Amino acid sequence: MGCFEMKNRVGSSGRPRRGEALGPFWAIVGADLRGLFRSRITYVWLLAATFIQVVRTLGASGSGTTSAVVSSGLSDFVYIWSLVLIGLAASSVSSEAGELADSIMSKSVTRLDYVLAKFASRIAYTLISFSVVTAVLVGLALRLEVSDYNPYGLASAILLIALTLVMLTVVGVGLSIAMPSTVTSIVALLVLWYSMTIFFPVIGLGALSPGSLLGMLPGVVRGAWGSSEWETVAGFVAISGASTVFSSAYFYTKDI
Repeated sequence: MGCFEMKNRVGSSGRPRRGEALGPFWAIVGADLRGLFRSRITYVWLLAATFIQVVRTLGASGSGTTSAVVSSGLSDFVYIWSLVLIGLAASSVSSEAGELADSIMSKSVTRLDYVLAKFASRIAYTLISFSVVTAVLVGLALRLEVSDYNPYGLASAILLIALTLVMLTVVGVGLSIAMPSTVTSIVALLVLWYSMTIFFPVIGLGALSPGSLLGMLPGVVRGAWGSSEWETVAGFVAISGASTVFSSAYFYTKDI
């Protein structure tokens, strides 16, 4: 049963022993992360992303600025590497429907353990992968001759993109819970993501658009921060929270 296999850890009273209440949760998180980081997809896209960042910064060594190079590198996560995260997030639950049903029927894991563990493991995967590539990007960009960045602004820009990717991941897991198949959830997330990125600014929802955020990044790296950035943060946090709550509630009541 893969990551759902759990031993019956109960005391003589029939209750879980102290400190083991979260055992199934952590077991699923650990198993899911091990599977993700052992995947060839992970190796390929992390190597490709790192290589592109190295080439970008070396190519800009003569005339590039830190704010421009960092902003360009971070934009790759929205336009390119988001495709990998979409595929992994939107297939997180729907691809395991049969195995999940057997596990819940045997009471080796609760619905809440499972769904929260899926959110946690996919968010952790997203942040770890993002951190690895971004560390290379920033480490090289800081060596450029024109260092037009503010330390707090640079950190803010990185955190903004990290929040954007967390939102994408959470919505993807939510759609994987709600949609009947992996293909349906991936297509739905692709349409939603690129609608937010390209069309939201046109209809006056620029604060919720990753595309609009990318336009603000160079200024944020240099230290600019205003109401638009706060609106984006609030909107992405609200979307992430609503997706987690509603999809978890739906999963708790759905017929598996």
